[in-house]
Amino acid sequence: MNSEEYFQSISSEVKKHFDVANEARAKGIDPVAKVEIPIATSLAEKAIGLISTIYPQLNDKRIAERIIELEKEYGQLNMAVPFKIAEEIAREKYCKFSSLMEAIDAGIRVGFSYITLGVVSSPLEGFTGLKLGVTRDGKEYFKAYFSGPIRSAGTTASCVVLMLIDYLRETFGFAKYDPDENEVKRYVIENYDYHEKVTNLQYLPTEEEIVFLAKNLPIEITGEASEDKEVSNYKDLKRVETNFIRSGMCLIFSEGLAQKAQKGLRLLKGVQEKGFKATGWNFLDDYIKLHKKREKGSGDTMPTYMKDLVAGRPIFSHPSRSGGFRFRYGRTRISGFSAAAVHPATMAVTDCFLSLGTQLKIEKPTKGCALGVCDEIDGPIVKLKDGSVRKINDYEEAKKIYRDIAEIIYLGDILFTFGDVANRNYELLKPGYVEEWWALELKKKMNVKELGFDKRKVGFEQALEISRKYDIPLHPSYIYYWKEISYEEFLGLIDWMGHGNIIEGKIMLPYTLKDRERFAKGKRALELIGCEHKVVIENVILSEKETKSLAVNLGLDILNLKLSDSINCLSERIKQIGEKSVLEIINEVSKFKIKDKSGTFIGARMGRPEKAKLRKLVGSPHVLFPVGKEGGRLRSVQAAYEVGYVEGEFPAFYCEKCGKEGIYAKCDNCNTLCVKKNYCKICEQEMVGECEEHGKKAMADFMKKRVDIRYYFDNARKLLGLNNDEVPMVKGVRGTSNADHSCEHLVKGLLRAKHN
Repeated sequence: MNSEEYFQSISSEVKKHFDVANEARAKGIDPVAKVEIPIATSLAEKAIGLISTIYPQLNDKRIAERIIELEKEYGQLNMAVPFKIAEEIAREKYCKFSSLMEAIDAGIRVGFSYITLGVVSSPLEGFTGLKLGVTRDGKEYFKAYFSGPIRSAGTTASCVVLMLIDYLRETFGFAKYDPDENEVKRYVIENYDYHEKVTNLQYLPTEEEIVFLAKNLPIEITGEASEDKEVSNYKDLKRVETNFIRSGMCLIFSEGLAQKAQKGLRLLKGVQEKGFKATGWNFLDDYIKLHKKREKGSGDTMPTYMKDLVAGRPIFSHPSRSGGFRFRYGRTRISGFSAAAVHPATMAVTDCFLSLGTQLKIEKPTKGCALGVCDEIDGPIVKLKDGSVRKINDYEEAKKIYRDIAEIIYLGDILFTFGDVANRNYELLKPGYVEEWWALELKKKMNVKELGFDKRKVGFEQALEISRKYDIPLHPSYIYYWKEISYEEFLGLIDWMGHGNIIEGKIMLPYTLKDRERFAKGKRALELIGCEHKVVIENVILSEKETKSLAVNLGLDILNLKLSDSINCLSERIKQIGEKSVLEIINEVSKFKIKDKSGTFIGARMGRPEKAKLRKLVGSPHVLFPVGKEGGRLRSVQAAYEVGYVEGEFPAFYCEKCGKEGIYAKCDNCNTLCVKKNYCKICEQEMVGECEEHGKKAMADFMKKRVDIRYYFDNARKLLGLNNDEVPMVKGVRGTSNADHSCEHLVKGLLRAKHN
């Protein structure tokens, strides 16, 4: 099966199952008569499909096709694409809306969905709506509402969506927001109250920064009350609806706008260069100067990932500290955006604190990442309790020797995609010299696309021959971490080697009790350069491979001279070279180019390991059917059955054929679709349609009532042909939380309880 056939088979199987699901939904047993999750094969379809759940009229192929056209015009993921499609939707180019504000709201959500790749809930639940406010001189301005789920969008997208909203404000001729002094101070106090009383913000702007931003906001950033704590000051403001803390506002203001203003402005300028009139945020140039001034004058040198440490979450490496994770570019099948990879042996030597899916808080290039595995990168280098040093590239071996490890000298590589660096607008990190780099240099010299051999399995003699023939650096397998030792340690290593011998092709160095103190610097240097060696009774022994590699790195002629004589020659050369860096000296004395193996080391600590576990609903229910207090501690349908009823919030349906009321969209008696009834909260009456006296605002899709659970349970059991003794315990929920409180048919609960 080739790639095309593989993807075609996936597509056909998905369609087959999707059709079956739609056929099942069409029976009317579920609250919705079709599958709500549309199939999307492109970002355009994802962006539209997500928002069509609240605006069904957007389910139009022309919109997705237009997004693809815009991508060809401006480039994929270019911010001009969401700006343009949002404007066109707001102008009702493809479908009609009940009002201009609804059209603009739909445009914002589609643009926001595109920015967030159509895979998070923020465009639906993070951005909760758009309303009009009135300026002090009587003009209309935009009030953008946000809630807690805005966090899932990420900080950059949270910043950019504000710019998108303001672009539509400017396009449709609405006024700018004009905050008064008290409203500005409310932003200050509310952000600080949220940070101190609710939860820490990733980034807390200074009071000066908040005041500057708030005074210049072209739209009002607001949100519904989300906490049970009131702000400590500036309450009862005319244009602020609540005195309670608004988490959505605080998150998007501090973590989005204040933290990512520089990146957001860079993206906005890219949009402006394409001819879009979006001037409301131009003041951010001055804010960025203020922000940089704060960073420059900050006395806080602790990196972000080290702050707010929690007991039980280990620090794996300190910032840029030698021996931490070595940065490496690349990807695997299970790594990607904010998903890095380490060697399986690295997981084992950390006692499996690192595992698949573990979240890491890291120093750079991102704030955090999830972990996968890759066994083609370098594993850890460890020192054992007997003083020996081992390179570990096998998971089982790492587990076997775990108890004998005294020190992890190098944690091993951490694999990041280039996209992680580019997306974060982070400077390119310098990697160590690795096989991929070596292979690219060789391909260039050979003028070929493929080498014809495995770049990771290059023999020592083959590596020397290739370096001589094509004048490229020595293969990474045969170089060391020379940058990680000092000049004094290097001299200590040379001195120690001068007292050694070569026996049967292996360097043997003295290591008696007396020698251990004398040659301590040399021993430590041998460890830090990552040279494998074994400690026996009174000697340190290097393998033949390590002996040859070390000799080539140091330019030693061990074939024609004794080790001591070669070292004497080397010592003379070092004196002539003078006090340069160790890597520079190595390149002076070696016949081959020796590249820096270290590159960049990254600090990291464990994030929130509990977030990698399977997320289950409270009580592990089998069915989304409310059992209320009657369901008891276990929320059991059978417990409610014993009581005889369930009291809760249910929708009301009316069967015109039977004249019966029920809680399902389809009549249990005659199997025909029912009419949905509404409830007037003022009249306290059920009715079809709106209340003539009190209108739409007084209507609700549900009401609190007592339901005969025995009738519904027995009916579900009979539909499946089950006896009472064949039905296991079925667990429901205390109450439903969806807008109209619709519930699943109990048949689904019985099936899940029986077969799951």
